Amino acid sequence: MVSGIRTVMVTTPTMLRDLIERLAQGRVQLDIIAEFDARHDLARRLTSMRPDLVVIGLGRNETDGIIRGLLRMLPATKFIAFSGNGRGAFGFELQVYQTDLGDASPGVLIDFVRGSALGSGG
Repeated sequence: MVSGIRTVMVTTPTMLRDLIERLAQGRVQLDIIAEFDARHDLARRLTSMRPDLVVIGLGRNETDGIIRGLLRMLPATKFIAFSGNGRGAFGFELQVYQTDLGDASPGVLIDFVRGSALGSGG
């Protein structure tokens, strides 16, 4: 029975996985529901599982592009990406936000739409 944070480990070295579990111990319950050594068909597999958290190891020259694509399909999932050497980490999540538009004047509305269209978030 899963009672904690449903977690999937993807291309995460055993040493790093063990470290994450030790750091979480006593603070949060991580339930490892799957571990993948390869990313073949990863989007489909994650979509069918709908995990709360995905921990993924990135290669030396790899960017966060894979995670950004996965976030579009799994907007409620949080991602932690570890750098190739395991010393750096990045957290990714999508959040709904609210912007106060005040009097909703045409200028304010247009500024908001322009900002959103440019990805500045309002």
